[in-house]
Amino acid sequence: MKDTKVDTKSKIMDVAEAFISQGGYGAFSFRDIAESVGIKSASVHYHFPTKGDLVAAVMARYTHAFSLMLPDPCDAEFSTKDLIHGFIDGFKAKVVDQMNMSLCTMLTSDKSSLPEAVCQELAIFYKLKLDWLTQVFMRIEQTDEEKALTKASQLLACLHGASILVQGANDPAFFDRALSHWRNAYN
Repeated sequence: MKDTKVDTKSKIMDVAEAFISQGGYGAFSFRDIAESVGIKSASVHYHFPTKGDLVAAVMARYTHAFSLMLPDPCDAEFSTKDLIHGFIDGFKAKVVDQMNMSLCTMLTSDKSSLPEAVCQELAIFYKLKLDWLTQVFMRIEQTDEEKALTKASQLLACLHGASILVQGANDPAFFDRALSHWRNAYN
């Protein structure tokens, strides 16, 4: 027997995540969420007292799910090519192939109006990605953490920039063009 509270809470978060990916923090109200889930607005407030609480929970869940997909960057079972290409391919599958913006890109564009709890969750997500990529680049290039962090920052900026280019130009081919250097460099 399913716990309906957990199921409803997950549905609320799923719908909120979709709204955020399509239009950012301001793209929805609790009434929009309630209508999409098929519940009353008060039920959304029951699970998440404020919009900030809801979006922070969505971001925390997203970060957790993302962390579970990342292999150990030091595991010799994975080649460095597999790690870099897997990260790029995962980003492409989640963002470009779905013709959405990434959750963190959309929230970052709204950062000046976000509650502090959401900003904190957003920072945790970026740190997770940068820390993982830094470890990968330390392994690939046998370099120190500072130089590896620079490479990690460059790749992450390229990924996010490419996703914006794809949306702006309405042409998914720009993603592969923008990432061709990274794919070729770690082939």
